[in-house]
Amino acid sequence: MPTSRRYAILAAAVTATLTLAGCSAGVDPLLESGAARGDGSTTEPADTTAAPAAGAPITAVTDTVLGWITTPDPTTLDPAAIDSFAAPELAQALAQVGGLLGPVAQILASGPLTVGERTEDGLESTVQLSTGRNAPVTLRLRATEDGLLSGIQALPDTEGVDSFASSDAALSALGARTSYVASRVTDGTCTPVHSLNADDSLPLASVAKLYVLGAVARAVDNGTLSWDEQLTVTDARKSAPSGQLQFAPEGTPVTVREATDAMIAISDNTATDLLMDRIGRDAVESEVTIMGAANPAALTPFPTTREFFVLGWGRPDLRAQWRDADTQTRRDILAGIENRTIDSEPVDPVTADLDYQGIATRPGTPDGVEWFGSANDICRAYAALITGPQSDVVRQVLALNPGAEVDPARWPYVGYKNGNAAGDVAGSWLLTDARGQDWVVATQLQSDEAIGPLDNAYAFAVVQGTFELLR
Repeated sequence: MPTSRRYAILAAAVTATLTLAGCSAGVDPLLESGAARGDGSTTEPADTTAAPAAGAPITAVTDTVLGWITTPDPTTLDPAAIDSFAAPELAQALAQVGGLLGPVAQILASGPLTVGERTEDGLESTVQLSTGRNAPVTLRLRATEDGLLSGIQALPDTEGVDSFASSDAALSALGARTSYVASRVTDGTCTPVHSLNADDSLPLASVAKLYVLGAVARAVDNGTLSWDEQLTVTDARKSAPSGQLQFAPEGTPVTVREATDAMIAISDNTATDLLMDRIGRDAVESEVTIMGAANPAALTPFPTTREFFVLGWGRPDLRAQWRDADTQTRRDILAGIENRTIDSEPVDPVTADLDYQGIATRPGTPDGVEWFGSANDICRAYAALITGPQSDVVRQVLALNPGAEVDPARWPYVGYKNGNAAGDVAGSWLLTDARGQDWVVATQLQSDEAIGPLDNAYAFAVVQGTFELLR
């Protein structure tokens, strides 16, 4: 297959994986699905060309989509043909996620999929799927009369998960190291009402940005920084996705408040690094201790996101040097990559600064390339943020992306931060109930193999279901 086709599929899968950090439920916000790791087909693959389907429109459309998402070799798929299979209204809705190829790649990345019961009703079909980690998912498709795809939705099925015991079982069944905590937060103190491995040190991924938020708020409060101060995007400091600022032209101005909003709401990595460059690594490392991390050494030194990518997936990477190094040696390693840059829009996978396929498939945690903390650390971080400097602004920032659909009468305030890297998932919610009581709910998953977007979505749906247990 031509390199350009293979790279297009890879890029869609990588983009889908990286953008999860900024999405509300661990999946694409328009599609609500997930995608492309599969090495075993569980249904007879349909013809993977994408000419308008013949026969009953929904039957042929469903056959085609199932053929794509269960193929044993995703590189045989034709990205242009997949995108052309979308009806105009669907193509327009999916434009911001790279067309239909984006969701197809996301679904594939949760494979190999097992196809279960399938039903059809007019121009719509429903298919029960299980991911490679046995998460139950419902796939819904809609066809046009002329045999194009006009709707696609893949949602986790959490029926029967209605207690802390069943949520613990559901999370544990995903085959990853797992933590969970639900805590009442009063006067800056977390009181757990339920927990699962909540003191285990696991990857934080972008949830670690809460410490950057705390350090920025403290700097504003002590007068060494202002929310209106302008920062400048430079090519030398651009990071990889998630986010948008990596695509901004050299010299683009952005205020501290704008960068902070982007860091939390869409997990913008370049925005995060702009803020860290401005306030200094030392300030963030100090904030880790102030915000109650049980083991600050696990976050020392505290890498920027650009450093994280270079360490784990640079060409060459620095995993072997980083893995067993002490704190000072790690600081020396970071100093040594001070001037290494990232091409945020690579056009050739061979010459790209990063191993983009590896970012989606090769976890960094086994080599220590991550930010580490526990679910209880996450709760303490939120408790410090809402009682610390600039707490009113901090609450506004955290609420920009609520990360869940809730009953506003029950939960008038929801703040959120999640994080994703290959093999690592973290999600956290700050909720205020109608009585004014604050709560923090947090979960983490870690595996030495990639965790698919649908598995991520299932875990978050399970956790969000526990909100109703908080009394």
